[in-house]
Amino acid sequence: EDGRDYHFVDRARFDAMIADGVFAEWAEVHGNRYGTSLTRVEEARRTHRGLVFVIDHQGARQIKARLPDAVGVFIVPPSLAVLEARLRNRATDDEATIRRRLANATGELMHYGLFDHLVVNDDLDAATADLEAIVRAERTRRWRSAALVERVLRGGDVGR
Repeated sequence: EDGRDYHFVDRARFDAMIADGVFAEWAEVHGNRYGTSLTRVEEARRTHRGLVFVIDHQGARQIKARLPDAVGVFIVPPSLAVLEARLRNRATDDEATIRRRLANATGELMHYGLFDHLVVNDDLDAATADLEAIVRAERTRRWRSAALVERVLRGGDVGR
C-alpha cells in the first residue's frame, strides 16, 4: 500500500532520488526498483535497538558502504532443489518468473562473501535460533556496549 508499506514513485523521480543520495541502498530486482531512505534508517536507528533489511547483495554492499557497523546475515537455502520446490509450492509465480528467481538465486549465492554470517534455512526453528544468537552476539560486542561499562564505573546501574 502506497505510503504504508512502500512509497511508489516513477522512474524519473527514482533516478533523481539516486542522484540526490537519499537512499541507504537501492537496487533493481526482478524487474522492479526498490530503495530504502537513508533518513528513515537514521531515524529508526535512534529509536530502535536494531533494524532488519531483506535485500539482495547489491543492497547489502550499499548498506555496508553507508553504514559500516551494519551486520550482514545471508540466509542460505538448503539446496537449489528445495528453493525451487518452495517457489513452486507458493503457487504465486508463472514458470518464467520461477526460472528468473532461480537464476537470480544462483547469482546471489555467489556473493555470500559480502556477509558476516550465514544461516541455512532448512529448519525454521533452527534458523530462527541462529539468527537470534547472531543478534545477541552482535549486541554484546565491546564497541557497541562500552557505554554500559562506563556507566558502571561512574556508579550507575545498567540493568537489563
